[in-house]
Amino acid sequence: MSEDSWLSPTSIEEWWSTPSQSGIKRPYSADTVASLRDVFPENHHSNAMALKLRSIFGRVQKDKSVNLTTSVIDPVTAQIMAEVGFETLYISGGMSATTDTATNDPGPDLADYTYDTVPKKVSTIYRSQLLQSRTARVNKTGKEEIPLLPIIADADSGHGQHTATMKLVKLFVQSGVSGFHLDDLVSGIKRHDGKDGLSSVLVPTGEYLRRLVAAKLQLDIMGSEVVSIARTDAQTATHITSTIDHRDRPFILGATVPLKQHFIHTEGNSAREEWKREAKLSTLDDHFQSSHPDLYDQFKEETSKMNVSEALSIAQKLVSSFYWNYESPRTSEGWYAFKGGVQAAVSRANVAANISDVVWACAHGYNPDRAEAFAKGVQEVHEGKWMAYNVTGGFPDDGSADEQVKNIPSQLSSLGYVWLFLPIAGLTTVGLGSQTAMKSIKEHGLYGYLSEVSWPAARHAAAADGTSPEWWWKVMGKLADDAADAIGEGL
Repeated sequence: MSEDSWLSPTSIEEWWSTPSQSGIKRPYSADTVASLRDVFPENHHSNAMALKLRSIFGRVQKDKSVNLTTSVIDPVTAQIMAEVGFETLYISGGMSATTDTATNDPGPDLADYTYDTVPKKVSTIYRSQLLQSRTARVNKTGKEEIPLLPIIADADSGHGQHTATMKLVKLFVQSGVSGFHLDDLVSGIKRHDGKDGLSSVLVPTGEYLRRLVAAKLQLDIMGSEVVSIARTDAQTATHITSTIDHRDRPFILGATVPLKQHFIHTEGNSAREEWKREAKLSTLDDHFQSSHPDLYDQFKEETSKMNVSEALSIAQKLVSSFYWNYESPRTSEGWYAFKGGVQAAVSRANVAANISDVVWACAHGYNPDRAEAFAKGVQEVHEGKWMAYNVTGGFPDDGSADEQVKNIPSQLSSLGYVWLFLPIAGLTTVGLGSQTAMKSIKEHGLYGYLSEVSWPAARHAAAADGTSPEWWWKVMGKLADDAADAIGEGL
């Protein structure tokens, strides 16, 4: 592409009309993108890999199947996944936080690691794939060339405000990523034990959209085809930072019974649960409709596109004695109570679908009814929109759920999902394999290593391409040997 074409708003608009870009509704102009571009055209490996990912999603959607993958934390696993037939790879922020952070300080999945942590992991895995591909060609093993798998990565909540999100996206594109997901959570705020009823805390819908727009703008500035995935945690969220956005009003909870003290003055889980029961939490619209059904249509008409503060004022003008208090359930951090669920997830996904290629409602276990409700809610508004689903476990190991688990991919594909991934499976798989090997070595010494690791690896069909102990120093070493021969030749 010439410099003139690269900086031409007309050329940018022509690109936006191509099949990969035409479904996006951008709030900014091609002139803005052109003005923000560097003078020289950019061309990254990620473009070719992103187009490959788009092709995979398009194919499985047409075939009514679903692309299944798992997380990966190391180059060896990535190579083996390619050999056994996986088509995509996933790099989790949580797994990166556990195994490899820029500060060398591993920890839980709180997105509190430096924002270059996951892009660096992507770069390592992507470059390892390039190395494996070169090695296969140079050594002429007789096998088919090892395929390069598109990588989808975890961008968490963007690691800062909008310019930080743009810089993060830039790092991802430069690292070789094919897709990434951005969420609507408050960064670093997550309870894993559900203490005090707190799970996930959302930002307002408008803030969520600004993150997604910032990401798409950076992709456009770079001329990138990388796939953007909008993740929402509204299905399981319990709180939200602000009530300013009218789109969040249907899910803001308030007390319908006046109590002597606010939620923050209660102590202990039991007392707080009792406070919630006594307060009889409800959304503003639900409470007004149930208490004054004869006035609800008027209330609904007069409060269209109003946030809870504005709508509450109208409700109290219509009925002076009407009581609903969204301040009293606030936490000590100032967060507001939120009614999480499928409808909240659908609401956010439908606005995010305008600026993102894929939508995903994060789930903590497989629920077929919720999966169907989310899919229908999205497809009714955005027919054909790509959707993703995650499974982390939660099934009994007594055999009672075996058939259900086996049917999950076909169930999801029938609903229109194109990508099913297992976010924590990469770490679990490596951990289980290491546990078996290390126990044997500890108990039986060298023989334990040979019998449980080395000999089985040598016998394995894939041993010559990644799992044998000789691979890293012998087979891959040929690249270095060839380079050394070329450097010294003729001197």
